[in-house]
Amino acid sequence: MAKVTNNLITQQMSWHANMTELNHLGKALIAKPHVFEGKMNTLFTSKMYSSNSLSSILFGKGYEKTIDKTEWEWQLKGANQRPLVVVGSNPNSVDAGKYKTPFKIALDENWYVAGDIITPGTANKKYQCRIQEEPFRQGTGQGTRWIYTVRLMSDNPDLSLPDVYLKPGVQWAKLYSQYEEGGQQSGSTQFSLPISLRNRMSRFRKKYEVTGDAATEVLAVGIPDSEGKIHKSWIKYAEVEYWQQWYRELERGAWYSRKTSSVDGASGRPIYTGPGVQEQLEGSNLHYYSHLTAKLIEEYLMDIFYSRVKPGKARKIKAFTGEYGMLIFARAMQDLMEKRGWTIANSNFSPIKPTSSDVNDNAYSVGYQFVKYIMHNGAELELVHNPLYDDRQINFEIDSVTGYPVESMRFTFLDFSGDNAKSNIMLVNKKDGMKLNYVVGMQTPYGPANKTFSAHSGDYYEMHVAKQCGVHIEDVSKCGELILKRNQA
Repeated sequence: MAKVTNNLITQQMSWHANMTELNHLGKALIAKPHVFEGKMNTLFTSKMYSSNSLSSILFGKGYEKTIDKTEWEWQLKGANQRPLVVVGSNPNSVDAGKYKTPFKIALDENWYVAGDIITPGTANKKYQCRIQEEPFRQGTGQGTRWIYTVRLMSDNPDLSLPDVYLKPGVQWAKLYSQYEEGGQQSGSTQFSLPISLRNRMSRFRKKYEVTGDAATEVLAVGIPDSEGKIHKSWIKYAEVEYWQQWYRELERGAWYSRKTSSVDGASGRPIYTGPGVQEQLEGSNLHYYSHLTAKLIEEYLMDIFYSRVKPGKARKIKAFTGEYGMLIFARAMQDLMEKRGWTIANSNFSPIKPTSSDVNDNAYSVGYQFVKYIMHNGAELELVHNPLYDDRQINFEIDSVTGYPVESMRFTFLDFSGDNAKSNIMLVNKKDGMKLNYVVGMQTPYGPANKTFSAHSGDYYEMHVAKQCGVHIEDVSKCGELILKRNQA
């Protein structure tokens, strides 16, 4: 087995009798899960297996929560106001509102009242209309509409409302409410009800077997606890590989898991699984591109931030992408520089640096790479390499132009900012949902089984681990994806 290198490994040695059960990592996880489980997450996601980009960020910043159930609900509050929509046919003749006469508008709700000033949202707000009477209902069921009697806010007798603003689907919004002296009426107030959302966890399991003839080399790993104390624990090489694959699979689940409850397991019970990041973002801001440019990125992010986050430093987002995605991003930034005539003239910067070479004693290197984009209105985009998008073991769809996996050119934009210092994205674990046990035969994790009970007669032991967890995205409208899609001839 290849040697494992890590700054938490304190020494390497062969197994011997003086290493007690309580010093073994697996035993420690069973005996003291509150001490070791969190550190195991950090150790194997960010240290021993660096391909877990999402888990490394969330574990590293403590963006986790533990709950008692496998499902959770939350409420997402929308905007307090939304426009009403014209429904049905136009109840007026042509030149509606001409000669300062009242006319009617058929809208989908009765949210507005007499005195509200409404507009079809033209750039110059020329066609403002005042509601003159309380709306009345027309039709039933899905055919219900509300008839508003309005008048143009103008003294020009020749002004009329163009018929295009009375066609089905046109939106009308309230600006404010205006009344006469001594009036008794008042304007309407709209309230939005929060949207209730639900998500759930998936159950992951994995095992490995070690025979009596397997290699007995072990590692001494120093794991710090929450108080900064170092706990030295013994871990076999085979177990290192096991944990690396385990956390790699959890990372894959965090990104790719699909929600289902109709697939049955061997016991006949349904397998309840929760959605990963990509499925949750299918209802967010998705855009398909064939050529990446700085303008595309900026305008795409404007769609996410516009009218939701005010211009300024709060507009920060991370883009998870593959290696080829990082390459075309750097090229897009370089094209931006060249088109705008920018040059890097900072005295502290030099793309040319001395380097060592067997070819020439006076060798130099040249180059630089863009990994962040600071845009207009305070928006900042930071690239994060997601090795899963480059993994050829799971990505078989190859781009015909580059010859690399299409997934390597996917950009997943995640906004981690949230309310009250909480992250918009979190890992959710079930309380006591991490389970681990050994099934021993003639071999145990601590040596041969002599004069003791065994679960089977084989010359090996098994380790099984199970975990119930999921990914929580509070507001998917803060996130989105740019997905490569070549134009077909």
